[in-house]
Amino acid sequence: MKTCPVVDLNLKNKVHSVCSRIVLASASPNRKALLESCNVDVITKPQDIWEICSKTEGHEVVKELSLQKLNSYLSSLDFDPSLVAIGVDTLVCLDGVLLGKPSDRAKAFEMISSLSGVYHSVLSGLSLYNPKSGSVTTICDESKVLFRALSCDEINTYLDTGEYIGAAGAYKIQKTGFSLIE
Repeated sequence: MKTCPVVDLNLKNKVHSVCSRIVLASASPNRKALLESCNVDVITKPQDIWEICSKTEGHEVVKELSLQKLNSYLSSLDFDPSLVAIGVDTLVCLDGVLLGKPSDRAKAFEMISSLSGVYHSVLSGLSLYNPKSGSVTTICDESKVLFRALSCDEINTYLDTGEYIGAAGAYKIQKTGFSLIE
């Protein structure tokens, strides 16, 4: 992939027309920036959850974790029932193995090396609170991603950016991680 992916203008306009203000039950600067790029006023309300899940299948794990984040906000003193709110969680899945956030650079190197030259899935769970109905909807999106065959030097150059910190699968497509993708 030669350039960083961007959100389609029609989608940005649709998001803004449906919701001009949203609560993000997360501290993720990337999620906040993505929503702001749709001209949405984002109120961040980070939730400190354990991220422990009884599920083992990737699609179900990200849905449950996104719901835990949203429910934590919905039960907090900060909850505003008049605003749309979302909780989101992302994991990378390679051959049925879930890759979360690496604990250190060595683990990040191991993760990116395992993704080199192969397809993997990026799973994103989203839980949405609708203030009009008071209901919560939870979905999962799966993107298939193919990394280029990467040399050790290329992996280390990417790791030098520090983007792997706090990133599922040790990379962030929104930053320079898109350069790893075929």
